[in-house]
Amino acid sequence: MALLADLPNLAPELFQAPSLESLGLPPSSCPAPKVLLLYGSLRERSFSRLAVEEAARLLNAMGAETHIFNPRGLPLPDAEDASHPKVEELRSLAQWADGMVWCSPERHGAMTGIMKAQIDWIPLALGGVRPTQGKTLAVMQVCGGSQSFNTVNQLRILGRWMRMV
Repeated sequence: MALLADLPNLAPELFQAPSLESLGLPPSSCPAPKVLLLYGSLRERSFSRLAVEEAARLLNAMGAETHIFNPRGLPLPDAEDASHPKVEELRSLAQWADGMVWCSPERHGAMTGIMKAQIDWIPLALGGVRPTQGKTLAVMQVCGGSQSFNTVNQLRILGRWMRMV
């Protein structure tokens, strides 16, 4: 329960991390899932970053390996070529990941430009490989008001377009 020390909002006696055995699988049949988390704000106090940091803590407590991509310095698509270091980092992490978590604020009824730029830099195909096909996707939004679901709907549609589940 050492991982739960970073999660004071959880009661350790009630928290049950999923296990291979509980799924009816042999103990060594699967490596830990690898999850890439993307957030859509460059603000110093970014609520979307705080949300993905909390999601990463929960995923780690459940046995996943996580990486949070920092979008600061990522160029707009087509402003640089794919050899830009931040683009290469993002693409490498997208291939590494078994699943992703995307979180963006809602601005003017849509996801932020930096969130869309991250998604646009993830290629739909690399040779004969679709790097996102079949990967799990979770989406979240922050801000936008209590009746605003535009950002999560846009993220969901983009994930479906990229053949994520």
